[in-house]
Amino acid sequence: MKIKFKITLGISSILIILGIVLNISIRNVLISNLEKGVNSSLSELMNSTRETIKYRLTIDDSLLKEDLLRRESEYLIKYISLNYECRVEIQDMTGNTYSSNIINIYEEIENGISIARTGQAIINLKYTSYGMLGILSYPIYVNNRYLGILTIVKNYDSSYFEYIHTANFLTLIEIIIFIIIFLLCYFITNRTTKPISSLTSAVKEIGNGNYDISISTKGTDEVAILSQEFIKMKDKIQEQISTINAEKDKVFTLEKSRKQFFDNVTHEIKTPLTSISGYAEMIKDNITDDEEFKKRAIERIYSESERLHLLVLDLIDVSKGISNVQSPPDKIDMYPLIKQICEDMNIKAEKYNLKILYNLEIGSISGHQNKIRELLINILDNAIKHSIGIDDILVNSYIKENYYYIEVINKAVPIPDKIYNSIFDPFVKSPKSKELQSSGLGLYLCNEIIKEHFGEISIQNGETIIVKIKIPCL
Repeated sequence: MKIKFKITLGISSILIILGIVLNISIRNVLISNLEKGVNSSLSELMNSTRETIKYRLTIDDSLLKEDLLRRESEYLIKYISLNYECRVEIQDMTGNTYSSNIINIYEEIENGISIARTGQAIINLKYTSYGMLGILSYPIYVNNRYLGILTIVKNYDSSYFEYIHTANFLTLIEIIIFIIIFLLCYFITNRTTKPISSLTSAVKEIGNGNYDISISTKGTDEVAILSQEFIKMKDKIQEQISTINAEKDKVFTLEKSRKQFFDNVTHEIKTPLTSISGYAEMIKDNITDDEEFKKRAIERIYSESERLHLLVLDLIDVSKGISNVQSPPDKIDMYPLIKQICEDMNIKAEKYNLKILYNLEIGSISGHQNKIRELLINILDNAIKHSIGIDDILVNSYIKENYYYIEVINKAVPIPDKIYNSIFDPFVKSPKSKELQSSGLGLYLCNEIIKEHFGEISIQNGETIIVKIKIPCL
């Protein structure tokens, strides 16, 4: 149960109990005053009627007082009834009735008469379904003699109805006051507990990880101060979590970059090693006596060694946690670059009785030459590894709609659908490769390089594999 309802229920219970106690007390006071008023009225009536009876019993001394009382009883009853608006009965001391106009004989009347015979005056009150009756019984006493009993029954319905009306009116006032107090208490309780409810909801939201919440902190009471301190705590926690998340993102990004770098660099190392190995093997085996070719081979071995040296330095820097900042893009002349790569890769192709033929168009793009070199070497390397037969590998380039297109075409076994559908994902490799040491990262890295250069790469599957690359021209 919410604290608001607990407080409201507690206050309501107290108000109801106090209201009932107050109402009962007021009704007791009112009925007590009513009964006192009736007793006082009947006492005055007794004094007045007693004087009247004495007077009527002293007007004739020739008769005994008992006989005179019997004779005057009719007159006394009529006189008292008319003047005091009541009903009257006169009996002798033995219980014989001289005269009476009382209609209903109540138990209270008989009890009162019995007590009056002992010489005492008695007043009884009779509550009926329609009102209230005052019953007075007292002995008629003249010249030290008890002559009889006078019983008076007087109607006090008007006084009783006035009491009922007053009691009901006060009850209504109490109910109205109770409702007003209840509404005020509910309003004050709601106003007091609303910040607590808001604070509770805010705590739950924060527990669920939602820190984008706000609560009212107006006021100077304890709840407002608690809300203000809670907001400060929430902001501090949010700040700390943001800091932790930022550091976590940094670590994640760093690890991702480092892993990607290692994947790239280990794959890139193969490229210069392929060129170095190919040219060195040709020089070692004296495949050609062309001095110009030997000179060019030595230059390529040197340049690829330098490139390999730079890759190793980058690898060492990254392993030490030193960020590898990529240089800004440069203008790349595609014709000489593709021509040189085709000639270099032709050395490897000849090992598999293949030959790379090229038909190139002059054009320039913006990018990183080493990345484009790696891209083309990977594509040609795949063409060599997956080619079948002795058909030549064709490399074409042309410009169309402000894009520089490169196509690499070779004969091969069609790529299985399972591999083809995820061919640009990492670690996807074909079991038909001529080199079992393949890591399956080649085409994934090619796709990443193309994305960096805002280009596209696609592969047409079939017995003739066509790899098509397009990169924006300068």
